[in-house]
Parts: sequence; C-alpha cells; structure tokens
Amino acid sequence: MPSPRLLFLAVAALLGSDLLAHGGQYRGPGEVTPQQPVATNSTTTTRNGPSSPVGGSNGAAGVSGAAPAGGVGNPTGSVVAAAPTAQPTGVGIGEDLGRWEFWWEFGKDPYLQLRDTLYQGRRVDPERALLDPRVAAGARDLQRPSPADLRRVASALSATLSAAGDRDTVSSCLVALAKIGPQRAGFDLRPQLTPLLQRGDQELRETAALAIGIAGEADDATVQLLRSLIEDDADGRRVSGDHPVNERTQAFAAYGAGLLLRRTRDAATALRLIDPLVKVVRDADERGRNLAVAAIEALSSLATDWQGRAAEVLRERIVETLGNYYSRELGAGDELVQAHVPPAIARLLGPTGRLAPPWRERFVADLRASLHQGDGRSSSKVNAHTAQSCAMALGDICSPWDDDESDCQAVGELLLEVYRHHGDQQTRAFAAMSLARIGGDAARAALLREIDTANKAIEQPWLACALGVMVARQRTDDSPVDAPPEVVEALLRGYREAKNPSTVAALAIALAMAGVQDAADALRMRLVEDAHKEQVAGYLALALGMLQDRRALPELRTLRAEARHRPFLLLQSVRALGMLGDHELAAQLQLELARPNQSLVQLAATSSALGQIGDRRSLEPLLRLLDDKTLPPLSRAFVAVALGNICDKDPLPWNATYASTVNYRASTETLTDGQSGVLDIL
Repeated sequence: MPSPRLLFLAVAALLGSDLLAHGGQYRGPGEVTPQQPVATNSTTTTRNGPSSPVGGSNGAAGVSGAAPAGGVGNPTGSVVAAAPTAQPTGVGIGEDLGRWEFWWEFGKDPYLQLRDTLYQGRRVDPERALLDPRVAAGARDLQRPSPADLRRVASALSATLSAAGDRDTVSSCLVALAKIGPQRAGFDLRPQLTPLLQRGDQELRETAALAIGIAGEADDATVQLLRSLIEDDADGRRVSGDHPVNERTQAFAAYGAGLLLRRTRDAATALRLIDPLVKVVRDADERGRNLAVAAIEALSSLATDWQGRAAEVLRERIVETLGNYYSRELGAGDELVQAHVPPAIARLLGPTGRLAPPWRERFVADLRASLHQGDGRSSSKVNAHTAQSCAMALGDICSPWDDDESDCQAVGELLLEVYRHHGDQQTRAFAAMSLARIGGDAARAALLREIDTANKAIEQPWLACALGVMVARQRTDDSPVDAPPEVVEALLRGYREAKNPSTVAALAIALAMAGVQDAADALRMRLVEDAHKEQVAGYLALALGMLQDRRALPELRTLRAEARHRPFLLLQSVRALGMLGDHELAAQLQLELARPNQSLVQLAATSSALGQIGDRRSLEPLLRLLDDKTLPPLSRAFVAVALGNICDKDPLPWNATYASTVNYRASTETLTDGQSGVLDIL
C-alpha cells in the first residue's frame, strides 16, 4: 500500500490523465475526488502530511480520535474546532464516472478469473467465484509457489519490513505478508502488524488494521483485536498506544472484519465479528460516514453459500439492522450512507431468501418513486445514489424474467422503463446491468431491442457489457453454454459499425465475456490498426487474451515491445500474453527488471505485471531486488507488491468482494477516492 502522496507522483508519470493508485490499481479514466461536505457530527480524520516518518507516536498532529460533539479530539486530549470541510460526504461525480470503464475496472475480477485462465484451470461461474472463495480455489490448477517458496518470501518480506524506515516499503511488505497468510508464511503475523497500530503514521495504522483481515485467520485473538479497534474500547486504545482509535482506522478494521466474515462458516466466530458492526449501523448518526459505510459493506460479506439455521439467524439479524437504518428519515448527507443498504441486503438474501419478497417490493417502490419524481405521480423523494443502488439491488434479489408468467416480470418491466426514461444516466446504466444479472429470455430480448437503437457513444457500451455479463454468468467449463446466436449477431454488428474508441473497447470486452470466438479475427485486425490508441488497444489485447486466441501472440508481443512508455497498454498486453500462456514472457520480464537505469514507470509496470502473472520463476529476481538497498524505496515497494501477488493465497484479489458489488458512485474516501481507499489498494 505505497504512500498516496508518492504514488500520486508516480501515477502522473505512469498513466498521464488516467488514474493508478496503491501500486498500480487502475479504476478507469479520470479522477475520483471526494466532495466537500456539509456540516456533520462525524469525527474528522486526516492522513499524516506527505513527509510523515514511519516513527513517532499515535499522537502525531493532524490525526484525530473520538471527540465530543462540536469538536475533534486529538490523541493528546485537547479539543480543536471541527473543520467544516474535513469530512467528505462522497465522491464528486464528473461526467466521466458514468462511463462503462469504471464499472469494468471495479467489477472485472470475477469475469477475468486471471489466474485460472493463466494456468489453464477450468472457469467457474464468476458470481460463485466472487462470493465463495472455496469454489474458485478448488477450480484452479496453478503452478503455485511451493511451501518452501512461500516461507522464503515471507521471511524476506518480514526482514525488509523490520528494517525499512519508509512508509511505502513497510506498508507494501505488510499487505504482501497478509496475502501470503500466517499458516503459509510459517509464523504468526500479529507481532508484525500490531506495533504499527501505535505508529504516528495514519496510513500504517489503517494498513495494519486492514491487513489483519486480509491475512484471513479468524482465531479468537484476531477477532477480538478487530472488535476492539472498531469499538474503540479500552483494549483498542491500549493497542493503539493508549490513544483513541480514529475513524479511518476503525473503518479499515471494519473492512478487515468483513474479509474474515466472508471466510468463516462458524456461527460463534461470525457472531463476534457481526456484533460491533451492527452497533455501528444502529448508531450510524453518531458515527462518521466512513465507518458507517465500512460496517454496512462488511456486514454484507456474510457468505452467501453458508446455509443452515445458524446462518439464517445471523443473516436475518443483519438484514433487520440494515433495514431499520435504511428506513430512517435522515438528511441528505446521511442518505449517501443509506444508499449502500439496498445492494447489501440483496446480496445477503438473493432471490430465494425468506425475506426477499418484501425487500424486493421496497426497492421496486423506491426505484419507481425516483423515476416519477417531478411529474406529480410520486410524493417520495429518492436521491440519485439511492436510485442507483435500488436498481443494482434488483439484479441480485430477482429470479429470471423469462416471460409474462415469471415471478419477477413486473420488476423486469420496471428496470426496462428505468433504463429508457430515468433522469439519472448512472441509474439507467445500472438498470441495464441488473436486467443482465436477472437473466431470462425476456430480459435478453429487451436488451437486444435496446441495443439496436442505442446511442453509440453512451448507451451502446453499457448494453453490450450487459449482454456479455448475461452470457458470462452461464458460461463455465462445467456448463459450456454458447452465446445465443442473436446476442452474437448483435455484438458483432455493433463492433463492426463502432467508431467511438470507448464503444469499440466495450464491445470487444463484451464479445470476450460472451466467449464469441468468431470475433477474434476482427479483434486482431483492429488491434493492429488502433495500436496507437492506448486505451482501445489495451482493451482489445485483454479481450484477445480472454478469448484464448493464441494466433494473436505475434501482435501482442509486438504491442508489448512498443509499449515501453505507455503503461496502461503495457500492463494489458502483458496480462493478455500471460493469459495465452506465453512461456517466454516471464523470462523476458525478469531480464528487464535486472537492467540498470530502469525508470520508475518501467519498473512499476514490469513488477506489477509479474505479480499479475504469478509465475514462481519470477520469485528469485524479485527477491534479489527486494534485498537491493540501493533501489529507491518506492521501487522496492512495487517489488513487495509483486511478491505478494505471486504468493497470494486467494484466487481473486482480496478486495474483489467489495469492488465488484459496491455502488462506487456513493463513495466515501476510505472506500475509494482513487488513492487511499480499500478499493484502491493492491
């Protein structure tokens, strides 16, 4: 988790106007910037300044803890006036954030299943891979690092962490160790993590809190540590150096608790994780928005495949808590937090949950009210974030819409009406995606009718992706369903006619998600023609990798060789080559890492690519670089990121659970601000 300040400088060089953060996490074109808030009861939290050292106490200036109303307490016990602009209420939404690229970059992981494809493991249902890590783990056939490799890497990372004096190297080693996990590392990580909770550097404190969850060990001591941090109790303050646990650290601890909640199938452990999160939501108006959103998202992580009476009781308790909060009459700022509830409830219940029907009706009512605001047909006021979230939720809580006799026929008709007529473009786009997630013959027919007359630059990319998602959810090696001919025809026709670069890229990705092998020749041809267009060529390369088109190897190798100073294209072409099993690639990247005078841009892109590929042959050169004290700290941080990714215990990135299901338009800074949120961290 390299420093946001330093990474921002690297980002400017790395992607120009495109945003990359925390070691290379690309979330779409443009920049996500937190809004300035209205007045709030929330505790003000800030990060240390750009020159903050690793050392120091938890009493560093500018880092706040709990405070009485009207002021912000700092660790020294003094109270200062709350700055009116210190607590963001969400993300400042620019026109670009409505583009399909943001949806793809947040939600791509379960559809790519990168490591499964890299090492020719069978594909599984992307939704099951996302929600149940055991499914994806069982499906892989990777050439994983050996147990001895893992212990050696963990030992090297631990030694580097202990000796490092800079934030970037420490935080990156910390997350890398957590990805490996205590059992596979061969030693307990807590002695490495807990001292950082007392440091004067806010980023290190929150990284340590989050890493506890990434590590994935839900033993009693670990669960209690997260509980104490979230609750800011006596034990939490003791482990924080006898200072209050500030809101950012509490929020990251809550996200960490959600990661453990997703893994556990033990009722007692789950209850201990749920209790402090439930308390946060119940008292959300007395908590900061960052912590409230973190608690809601964490509660929604309860494993969907966990059945039985205990799981049902826990699930219904969470839904009751979230539902009560959603039903409260609150101000505009708090409505942003409430907007996280509909997708959370929908994920927890699914279409068959006992409580699904009443909540489906509630989301339908709120979405319909937002559709008719201003025309005199509804007196309810539903803000844009809530409308977007209700549209998203209906995709998870409805059964397929096959015909007029389907249980969710009325919901399908509403989503179609919302897509056609809603005043908020993002709500329209999410409604189209929900039609895809609902599935069924009637939903597919509706999307096909719309794509024929859609605006080519704005609407067609979303509809194309929706059709791709609809097919991808049914296409696995266990159930190799071919894309319906009418879907293939519509996507190919759109691709042939598309001129807008973003539309070309969206249709290429949609064709790849749908597994349309007949598109490969056209994709290769356009890749050569548009190689100078970085974003288009990058997505074309990725689509060819997803389609497993080995005939594209020469073009992709040429593209990579010519992308030396075009990092987005470099990363995508390397990823595609890895997906195609280019066995020469890892050796070439290792040689490039060893070259003298490599720029930060080149080193960052190459290290990130090696981490994404996950080839154990890359460990030795990366370990040598990690031990090279002459390298700049940020370069070593990128090496640590790559090592952590290669040795990751999980088949999908640790934050895919949050990234793939969240309404990113209703964001807080600890969720995503493009630099320092949980969705921005590699």
